[in-house]
Amino acid sequence: MNETDPDMGAVTETPGDGDRPWTLTVAAGVFWLLATGLVVLGAWDLVQVVTGDVDTVSGAIGIAVLAWLAALYYWFIGRRLLQCRDIVAQAVFQALLWLPVGYYLREAAHPVLSLCAWGLSAGLLALILCAPSRRAVGFGEHRRFSE
Repeated sequence: MNETDPDMGAVTETPGDGDRPWTLTVAAGVFWLLATGLVVLGAWDLVQVVTGDVDTVSGAIGIAVLAWLAALYYWFIGRRLLQCRDIVAQAVFQALLWLPVGYYLREAAHPVLSLCAWGLSAGLLALILCAPSRRAVGFGEHRRFSE
């Protein structure tokens, strides 16, 4: 609650949780869950290398490194969303990448997993592109390069 002075305006402010809407918090949490899954995938891949369950060691290590790099990128997106920074375009691109994943899962006779991938994509898009999220990060408020 703010106390106001007619000459000075607001003189006290109550600390709150800021202007971040819950949609950005949930979207950041989803990206961090995806990052956690990728870290676990990379670690599981290295366990497979140690136990000798892979045919190509260099390929398995390469997949682990790529999984960890993707996890780092997902962590970065989640962090920027929590900071209310404008990373909407990259987050939307990452959400759209789950659409072909769902298609190929359906083609591989995994209809439930494909629905999960499509639901993940739709959920992330809804969280990122809703009006409170766009307003909080200032998406679309920047001037064009030519101005």
